[in-house]
Amino acid sequence: MNQIFVEKTRDGEIARALNLALHTFSVFSGIEATMEGESLRLDFARESAAMMHALRLLGVQPGEILPSPNFDDFDLAKKNVPGF
Repeated sequence: MNQIFVEKTRDGEIARALNLALHTFSVFSGIEATMEGESLRLDFARESAAMMHALRLLGVQPGEILPSPNFDDFDLAKKNVPGF
C-alpha cells in the first residue's frame, strides 16, 4: 500500500478522500435507479477516471492496491473543521 494513505499531511488527507469517493462510485456505478418514474443506469466512469488521475498525481500508481476506506475518519461531526 502506498504510504500517502497513512500520511498526516494535506496530500494524505486528499488521497484518503479520493479513495473514499472512488470506493463509493465503484459500489454504485452500474446500478439502476428510478427517478420520477423513469429508470436510468448510473455510470460513474468519467468521475472514477478523474479520481484515478488525481491519485496518480499524488504518486499512486494504476493497479496499486488501495486500502479499504475508513468511513469514520470522514465523519465531519467528529472533526474540528471550520465551516462544518
